Amino acid sequence: MNLLASYNWIREYLKTDLTVEEFARRTTAAGNGVERMEDVAARFDHIVVGVIDSVEKHPNADKLRVCRVDIGTAAVQIVCGGTNLKKNQRVAVALPGSSVRWHGEGEPVVLQETEIRGQKSHGMICAPEELGFDLALEGERPIWDLTKLTRAEAGTPLADALGLNDVILDIEVTGNRPDGMSIVGQAREGFAAVGGKFTWKPKRLPAVPADVPTLPVTVDAPELAPKYEAVVLDHVKVGPSPWWLQRALLLAGHAPINNVVDVTNYVLLELGHPLHAFDAGALAGAGIFVRRARAGESIEALDGKTHALTPDMLVIADRDKPAAIAGVIGGRASGTTAATTRVVLESAVFDPVSIRRTARALNLQTDASSLFEKGLSAQAAGPALARAVELLRTVAGARVASQVSSIETKPYQTPAFPFDPQKASALIGVEIPAKEQVALLKRLGFALAPATPSDSPLEKGRGRVYRCTVPYWRDHDIEGPRDFVEEIARLYGYAHIPSTLPCSTAAAAPADPLIGWERRTKEILAGAGLTESYNSSFVSARQLERYGLSTDLAVKIDNPLSADQEFMRPSLVPSLLTVVEANQRRQPRLDLFELAPAYEPSKDELPAQTLRLAMAFAGVDGDVGFRRAKGALERLAAALGIRTLRMERLASGTDDPRWHRMRSAAVWIGEHEHVGMIGQVSRATAAAFGLEQPAFLVDASFDRLVRHASSSTAYRPIPAFPESKRDLAFVVDRKIEYARVEQALREASPLLHEVALFDVYEGEGVPAGQKSLALHLVFRAADRTLSSDDVETEMRKLRDVLASRFHAMMRT
Repeated sequence: MNLLASYNWIREYLKTDLTVEEFARRTTAAGNGVERMEDVAARFDHIVVGVIDSVEKHPNADKLRVCRVDIGTAAVQIVCGGTNLKKNQRVAVALPGSSVRWHGEGEPVVLQETEIRGQKSHGMICAPEELGFDLALEGERPIWDLTKLTRAEAGTPLADALGLNDVILDIEVTGNRPDGMSIVGQAREGFAAVGGKFTWKPKRLPAVPADVPTLPVTVDAPELAPKYEAVVLDHVKVGPSPWWLQRALLLAGHAPINNVVDVTNYVLLELGHPLHAFDAGALAGAGIFVRRARAGESIEALDGKTHALTPDMLVIADRDKPAAIAGVIGGRASGTTAATTRVVLESAVFDPVSIRRTARALNLQTDASSLFEKGLSAQAAGPALARAVELLRTVAGARVASQVSSIETKPYQTPAFPFDPQKASALIGVEIPAKEQVALLKRLGFALAPATPSDSPLEKGRGRVYRCTVPYWRDHDIEGPRDFVEEIARLYGYAHIPSTLPCSTAAAAPADPLIGWERRTKEILAGAGLTESYNSSFVSARQLERYGLSTDLAVKIDNPLSADQEFMRPSLVPSLLTVVEANQRRQPRLDLFELAPAYEPSKDELPAQTLRLAMAFAGVDGDVGFRRAKGALERLAAALGIRTLRMERLASGTDDPRWHRMRSAAVWIGEHEHVGMIGQVSRATAAAFGLEQPAFLVDASFDRLVRHASSSTAYRPIPAFPESKRDLAFVVDRKIEYARVEQALREASPLLHEVALFDVYEGEGVPAGQKSLALHLVFRAADRTLSSDDVETEMRKLRDVLASRFHAMMRT
């Protein structure tokens, strides 16, 4: 979270003479990081207040005017297209050498004296957006009328005239510190870090006569609204805010709207507590109902959109309908307008989880929801309401017209924990005097008193122990005694803590075998020439459909970053084929792999996650592509110690439309463990992904592969008896698979030790539709040296098997 904080505003509550640079340095060292500083006055260098002496029509352009403008040192001529120019009007004049944004768009441009349609123009009369102030003014390209904003003389620098001699601090606030998202919070932090005098005091509501009625408020969902306060104001005059209020909002990045809304935003910035103002005349009935939305209800919100509500969402409603989505955004129908005279002002605290879920479900993130979902204190509601009432009485003439309705669903319990300075010093690693530690905590607003034995019975004999009471603005992030240690360390200064290496030896984290196998697999495949592909875990509905996967089989994301990342992928293949499609014209040959999780819907809260291995080979055709895929898989299996990997093609082909019917096979380990598929992508799938050449895939479960992996190496003694080698060549039908032939030969001869295919030939000398296979055969017996007759007997067995089972013809 980041806050744009005016240094002048901070110093309203922190009396200090430090320069802004020194303040930023010291507060950053205390953990409240200032990321950037902007000198506001520098924006308006060479920009002054001008007073228009005359306005004449441009002789050569219907939409332009020629103005005579007093800039203090002289009266100059400026050509301008503004529609609201008039004599004696105070305007912002950008002189030559100044920088402005032309029509509020693009990069700043440096002005020069120029001639426009034959008339000299000494500078430019500016619209607010051209100076970085996007005020909501009416008219086409209106000039910024400063007449009601300043009485400064002509020629006065604009920064001086409008109180813009300020520095804006862009402060990074950690997510657990919503109290830091306010000017008062930054003043409090600054006081703790740099000293000075912290002057903020909570305001109190003005007293009203006892006979003034109380606004009826009913909280029907107390678990979602621990604190709700509201008050009615009448005699409200809605209109533009005074310049000091507009300026505070503009410098913090907020656009002024009207004085009522501006006050709620001002208090949000000042105290870090969201408020909301309802037009009381637009609310049906006489009361406010804090309840869950009813089935079928909807609301047109201030963002102009109609949002459908569900019963798990909290709303602020009148008698008939919702008037706001609690903690998120108000309704358009109950918003304040120029006709509003009575206002219901709300200050509340809502359940953080409920607000977060509602904001995510509606895809609606507001300043209010961002704060509420971090957790705000119930004790902050009252001071924020009182401050807003004070401001509305000042800027809108409001009068309190009801007693304050204050509903607290459970009594507030002030958090308190034991604090031991001796332990704190031990944890920080520096001996900090107890008195100094206590002083540091008190500067942050903590209250300390000597602890009693009942507070901390284990601390006896260890010096003075304190009971430390947490201030309400820190009641969500201080959870125990160790949080006090962190506060002391950051204020003491991390730079003052010596850097020393620990004297003990850190215990090695237990190795995760699966991670080891992942690394080994990636090394093996990269060594085989494959390139690893990294893809998002999220895919689009189109990617799933192109691969023939139903979106019902995928986990849908409730709040996807884009339509292309709507689902968690149930398979790695669509992502890999998308990569092939994108690179096929850049790379003549692609050998890719990805090892990553895939996700499937589950009955549990989280989706089921499995580790998958996918390989893709493109740019080669026919047998070459399949052999590359098969070779990569076999090499991986051998390197992982998987001894029983086999591939089996159905005699009738696969029925899976994503795979080529006759050029695909199931991958098994042993007889019963099916681990995936290997083969060519079907023509329909290739066409869906726009693949211009055949692609071959391996899609396997890595979890199942790893179950059979082994890093152990087995050694066998060198054979005691010599081996006998023979070659065998024969012709068979070209559709017969070599794996079937090898299996039959091994089953036929117990003495056959090795079989290696060294030649496949089709062509001259071999009948059409057949192929010639040539094998190296190695025979060996464990108990004797084989004779020539023994080997020839085995060879006859093999020839007989080939002839009977495969109708093979021997070659000589």
